[in-house]
Amino acid sequence: MALKEEARTLLPGKALRSNLTIHLGETLALRICGMGPASAEKAACILLSEGALGLVSYGLAGGLLPGLAPGTLLLPKGVLFLEKTHFTDVAWRARILQRLAPQMNPVEELLLTLMKPVSSVQDKAYLHRETGAVAVDMESGAVLAVAATAGVPGLVLRSVVDPAEMSLPRAVLGRVDRQGQPRLSAVIQSLLLRPWEVTELSRLRIHFISAVESLRQAWLHLGPEGLMP
Repeated sequence: MALKEEARTLLPGKALRSNLTIHLGETLALRICGMGPASAEKAACILLSEGALGLVSYGLAGGLLPGLAPGTLLLPKGVLFLEKTHFTDVAWRARILQRLAPQMNPVEELLLTLMKPVSSVQDKAYLHRETGAVAVDMESGAVLAVAATAGVPGLVLRSVVDPAEMSLPRAVLGRVDRQGQPRLSAVIQSLLLRPWEVTELSRLRIHFISAVESLRQAWLHLGPEGLMP
């Protein structure tokens, strides 16, 4: 997973550090890798070197399909990354789906992985139209590519933050570090120039809470054993 906030859905109240393997019981381990495909690929390779038998890309995503509400859980059949579709493990996904449905009703359509965030409503509409993907992130495709190369099963479990109908405020674009933490001085400076974005930031925060809560509920349904391949 990319962000500490995503990891806190699994380990609430814990002090978390990036780029370290954290064990959840005897069967599950996680790494907070930071944002982007390169960071995700590196973390996936490290987990495999430590004995992982399967890889999960877990965290948040942006919506591309209109009507896909914040907090919608994603359990995609595949991820489009670098013009290639990487498929998740069929049997593993079916077991997860059985545990989560019908209470959470995960969406199984295609996810898209890109090198950078998608910020505008227009860009989201274009990507959905051109690829058919319902949501976008920056890590899942790289994780599945590593899994395929290693011959181990791969899975993606994500939750929608910003819907297709919402453009991301400029105050957050380019003003977070590689770990997804806001550079507060840069955000404040941007808001001084664009004070009307305070409302959009507040709305994004509400969407973020919905998305994180959805992941937390999924984890409560699954637990470490339920997420095993």
